Amino acid sequence: MTRAPTGEANAGSPAADMTDHGVEQYTANAATPIDAVAFAKAMAAFSIPDECAIAVAVSGGPDSMALLLLLREWCARRQVTLTALTVDHCLRDESGTEAAQVAAWCEALGVAHAVLPWRMGPSQRGLSRSPQAAARAARYDLLLNWCHANGHARLCVAHHADDQIETFFLRLARGSGVDGLAAMAPKSRRAGVDLLRPLLSFRKNALEATCVAAGQGWVEDPSNGNRKSARVRFRQARAIFAAEGFDDARLLATIAHLQRARQALETAVDALLAQTCRWDSWGAAHIDLAAFVAAPAEIALRALTRVLTTTAGEIYGPRFERLERLYGSMIAGPWRDSTLHGCHIMRDGTEILICREADAITEDVRVNAGETVLWDRRFSIGVPHSAPCALVVCRLTAPSWKLVTAGGNVPAIHPAIRAGMPMMTDEQGLAAVPWAGYVRADLRLQLKEPIFWGFAPSLTEFG
Repeated sequence: MTRAPTGEANAGSPAADMTDHGVEQYTANAATPIDAVAFAKAMAAFSIPDECAIAVAVSGGPDSMALLLLLREWCARRQVTLTALTVDHCLRDESGTEAAQVAAWCEALGVAHAVLPWRMGPSQRGLSRSPQAAARAARYDLLLNWCHANGHARLCVAHHADDQIETFFLRLARGSGVDGLAAMAPKSRRAGVDLLRPLLSFRKNALEATCVAAGQGWVEDPSNGNRKSARVRFRQARAIFAAEGFDDARLLATIAHLQRARQALETAVDALLAQTCRWDSWGAAHIDLAAFVAAPAEIALRALTRVLTTTAGEIYGPRFERLERLYGSMIAGPWRDSTLHGCHIMRDGTEILICREADAITEDVRVNAGETVLWDRRFSIGVPHSAPCALVVCRLTAPSWKLVTAGGNVPAIHPAIRAGMPMMTDEQGLAAVPWAGYVRADLRLQLKEPIFWGFAPSLTEFG
């Protein structure tokens, strides 16, 4: 349902003051439209250079429409190229119409726009217990793939202070620790793309007020009122907590304290990984075992989670019970090579080698000439415009590797790492293994530029 920008946004309590690592810095009344100065202050934390490119996820709701309006003005002042991305999840019959409405609004605002359809959406309607959860995961895959394909290293999303509160409750109910209860960070990194949340300092009704003040309509998502959703139930229960003195300002203050604690822990993790872990160009981690286990257990467990998550191209870490068992074997033994979280973990002399588990890779991705894709959430791979046809990126097979090695001059690579690496095929079979320097002879003659590839978490630009 599309809502016209009429009436007043609901009044709300003033937002709380927080520290640099917190979620609140904007203290105006929550129903006051967000002005350019307040938004520029929030964006300053990201140190974005002028004349770069930014993508923004826009569903059409009031939150993302307000972000679009604010970014449009902010980007214009800095000659930053802005592109709005709308994921059509296809879970509701109206989703296509809503995506088209967002496209029309973007055209009226002079903002470039792309619709990213989730092809699996229609089939998920009746199959998944939680199609919304599956859609969220697919949404980020689609957005990150677009960023890689179009050379955008920054993606803005419209999470706000009220989302932080709901996330806190959801994670509290699951028994989360510091990381979970600290909710969402203003800046995180996924597959080499900086995920930016500039609205964490603002309340939802301030975003609605921003749309109203600009005469901008928005789309109402009926699932936002569905009590089957735990997030919706927590949202509706907040009045009960407020009556007991646990109001939004105190919740946000608690989240800010936890974010400071998380930041301190992450700084220690950064130092431990810098000392004990090296990444090779194939996306595998090599950990100095003796130095690693000498660290405090909490820091080592967090570092191990980060390594596993990065290596597997995942968003979230493994279950703590399995992580703790792995850490225990690293400290006291007995050691057994194992798999965890889509990774293969093995002893390699004085080091622990962590690489992608080949059997966990199922993705084949088609890449046309002139395109760049994200494969297995780990590798950015680009095909030059001069390529005569589309190529398919898939997991390297043993027969294909045999063809590569027949030509000689192949890199020395551990067999377990090699098994999780990509190759490229066409109708004639094996076309290229760019990380090994192999391109089939006829294709090499036609390519005017090399095939681009890189381990996505280490990249700062794509293609």
